[in-house]
Amino acid sequence: MLRCTANTQLLSPGRYRLSVHPRLPSLRARQSAWNVPCSAASAYAEAAVVAPTLRVSAFSPSPSQAAPVKTASSIQETSKSIGGVPRVVLKKGKTAIFRSGNPMVYSGAVDRVLAKPQPQPGDTVVLTDGAETPIAWGVFNPHSMFRVRIMQLEEELGQHHDASLVLNMPQLIAARLHTAIQLRTALGLGINLSQPAATQQVEQQQLSDSPTGDSVNNHTNGHDVHVASAHESGIASTDISVRGGADHSHGEERQRSGGLASTSARACDVYRVVNSEGDRLSGLIVDRLGDQLVVASSAAWVERYRDVITEQLMQACGTSCQPVWRQSNEMLKEEGIEVAAADTGAPEPAAAHVQVQENGVRFWVSASTGQKTGFYADQRDSRLAMRHLAEGRAVLDLCCYTGGFALNALAGGATHVTGVESSAPALELANSNAQLNGWEPSQYSFLKDDIVKYMQQQTAEGALWDLVVLDPPKLAPNRKSLNRALAKYRKLNTMAMRVVRPGGMLMTCSCSGAVSLDDHFLPVLKEAARLAGRHISILRVAGAGPDHPTDPGYPEGLYLKNVLLLVS
Repeated sequence: MLRCTANTQLLSPGRYRLSVHPRLPSLRARQSAWNVPCSAASAYAEAAVVAPTLRVSAFSPSPSQAAPVKTASSIQETSKSIGGVPRVVLKKGKTAIFRSGNPMVYSGAVDRVLAKPQPQPGDTVVLTDGAETPIAWGVFNPHSMFRVRIMQLEEELGQHHDASLVLNMPQLIAARLHTAIQLRTALGLGINLSQPAATQQVEQQQLSDSPTGDSVNNHTNGHDVHVASAHESGIASTDISVRGGADHSHGEERQRSGGLASTSARACDVYRVVNSEGDRLSGLIVDRLGDQLVVASSAAWVERYRDVITEQLMQACGTSCQPVWRQSNEMLKEEGIEVAAADTGAPEPAAAHVQVQENGVRFWVSASTGQKTGFYADQRDSRLAMRHLAEGRAVLDLCCYTGGFALNALAGGATHVTGVESSAPALELANSNAQLNGWEPSQYSFLKDDIVKYMQQQTAEGALWDLVVLDPPKLAPNRKSLNRALAKYRKLNTMAMRVVRPGGMLMTCSCSGAVSLDDHFLPVLKEAARLAGRHISILRVAGAGPDHPTDPGYPEGLYLKNVLLLVS
């Protein structure tokens, strides 16, 4: 997975130069089916990418305040020059884990806070060891279990990092946002919202009706929409054929990794722009949904710097459209923030539905009312991999939501697809999405039902499918609920294996960060197979796509597990 670090240099008051450099951490191949081609990585490294000039108008220093660039400094020196910066002192023996990269300082690791008055949510603080020697700085929250979210380590300042970012949240936010956007550009994901996405090579078709209307016009009924990758994107070339209507033509060219289709960023305008800890902005998530940016806020500091984040996102992404601001109520409550009412942040109501495109398949999504940010972009690579397995197969999509896997199965030439979902609004969108892409109603069925009851009934009737997808919601929101969640995963997977035709496949998922792959999920699948009286073989193990970078110091960021099984 491609990772990057950034250097920001003050050029003149209010103007900064951002240099981005990749680093390729070693990760087990099975954590992702995606690989960065050597040519793309080397081209990115040699480019010495410079971000656009940043203008932080609300925080730009006047000429009289301008200071010379400091190439190296220390947190101690900067805090002394500012004066009055609170210090958070760690307990004895708790320093090593944070020096080694864990960005989240739990309340139990804190010995004392040296400040009068005590720092408030979102205040910058210096983090020290037991001898009160600074090791990092970050943002504080006295109400959160994450007492300090680390933004910069002391060691970084000796690696050509601009010391002007130290204890300066507005400038750090600007630099980190531009670094994140440079990464998505290097991955071949077009980010300039003022122009069509560079990678979107399927003609955008104008639709006259909304997804809740009686019909959706101008779809590609009976035609293949062929998307070929562009060489200049720096991503390995992959062709995608989307099979619409009854025309199941063949001949698409596939690039394979381990025998399965590899990732592709082609014809895609829905993806993760900022991924919390993975982009070193813990508590901030930003997704692109077509021409709309959606912010998911789950930390007090994100709420405090909302105006800075909004301004920098709009500037960096080349849009005058205000992002939709979605607050994670439960997480913000744990941060000590009561969210009185839904606030999307836009001065005018956001469009009820936005049309997006992922690997040539079109979807209606709801940026303001859908689950999370409105679309689960983390499964993009796995949906594409499943598409290449669907030809000539009957497919069952459990917890289908708005049809992500189901529609990709149809695009891959499935004989029939059945989607089961408990949410009526999600099913309404799933049906609209199928119509949007031109598939006939005889090719699919979307059913409102509880998946446990549905699988019980189908097992009693002896129904079997060639390919089953099980993608339930998060069952373990924290470690306290882990044992209960593992029991649910065991039950669901046992039932799912019983409706797979012998020799068929099960793609099963967990999006719970508390559930680890090796210690929890794979043992659960092994036990489920025993209970179902089936034998399983692992064909593929994957996580989120490369637009969801993770911090190796924060393993909880590897929340998504997607395992493809052969069930015999």
